[in-house]
Amino acid sequence: MRKLSSLGVVAGAAAILFTSVIGCGDDSGSEVVANPDELFEQGPYEVGYREMTITYDAVASTESRDLVLRVWYPAQSDSGAPPAQYSVAGVIDLPSDFALDSPPVTGEGGLPFVIYSHGNGGEGLLAYPYGELMASHGWVLVAPNHTGNTALDLAAQMGDPLTRAALDRPNDITAIIDEFESGLNGDDLEDKADTSAVFLFGHSFGGYTTFVAGGAVVDFDAINAGCDGVSDDPSCDVLADPDVEAAFRSGFGDPRIVALAPQAPALLEIPESELAGIDLPSMLMTGRLDRTTTQEESAEPAWAGIDGSQDVWVEMPLGAHYSFITVCHDLDRAILGIFIDDADQDGCTPEFIDTREAVPVLAAYVLAFGRRHVLGETQWDSVLTGPPLGNPGDFVITLK
Repeated sequence: MRKLSSLGVVAGAAAILFTSVIGCGDDSGSEVVANPDELFEQGPYEVGYREMTITYDAVASTESRDLVLRVWYPAQSDSGAPPAQYSVAGVIDLPSDFALDSPPVTGEGGLPFVIYSHGNGGEGLLAYPYGELMASHGWVLVAPNHTGNTALDLAAQMGDPLTRAALDRPNDITAIIDEFESGLNGDDLEDKADTSAVFLFGHSFGGYTTFVAGGAVVDFDAINAGCDGVSDDPSCDVLADPDVEAAFRSGFGDPRIVALAPQAPALLEIPESELAGIDLPSMLMTGRLDRTTTQEESAEPAWAGIDGSQDVWVEMPLGAHYSFITVCHDLDRAILGIFIDDADQDGCTPEFIDTREAVPVLAAYVLAFGRRHVLGETQWDSVLTGPPLGNPGDFVITLK
């Protein structure tokens, strides 16, 4: 099988430890053994990729909301479909080594379902390393473009106020689950994903989205502080709407979500007590050199807040904010500077971990966490509790 990364050879001696018996036996009495190499290899399925648009009624608004979805899924073999061609922010084309353009989906249904939420000024295509890996192992991964908060929106200075984006994002997640649950207008992905047990992860603002869609309630009074008497502030104008206030105070938790993996999460005004109230297994993923969502203001409070016995903290000592996505090595330096002006200070220079090494390990952890907490495959406990995957010293695992 093709490797998704040269890091398919996992941490030498640590890989030997992982092959010890740690799983439950099957009916024949044989025992399940974790093989961490499997997390780096393309799985048994061809990878399909397609884009679709869904529409739903926006919360606290009279307008409808259109979402472009990037979707990776297990595809029928020998379909003859051509390779997929990715378009980053609609202006930069990237070939895919694994995905095919819109082949038929495989299987009868019940495919495990995972949703990725991009960061502020990002877009759903940033999920492609995770999508390709997970689809090859049988998952449907959906990554929306959060309308009003994408790279093109911000570049064109047409982005929504931050408070509006904070309201819309978790509702986007619920709308996606609803759509895959109730029908996709005849698309052959209709009824194929198991929407009763959804795995949600996201980067930066997508980490906020992950926490609040997972059940944490934002402190509305805190985000509204300072708005009294303020005029001509679009974020405050949003919060002045009583329907917006009611929506924030009610919360956005979706009971169909069963596991979370926030990456470099922006906490905004989520109290630690609310994080503690999330009754879902959570894998916090952070970089100690992050200058956007810092160790002191984001990572440590997030870890202090979540308190489940199955929670895991995956850290990169040399990781920063953009260590979780591929922009540092996928985009030309000039193009990168247009979309992310602080990339060199927050992950895209040699003093940070190389994203070509970091992202495949992060994707392996996401796959392992999903297999453990959505599919119930207990053999992956050994991967999630250490020793760390990847090169020695690149990752640190902390448990509750």
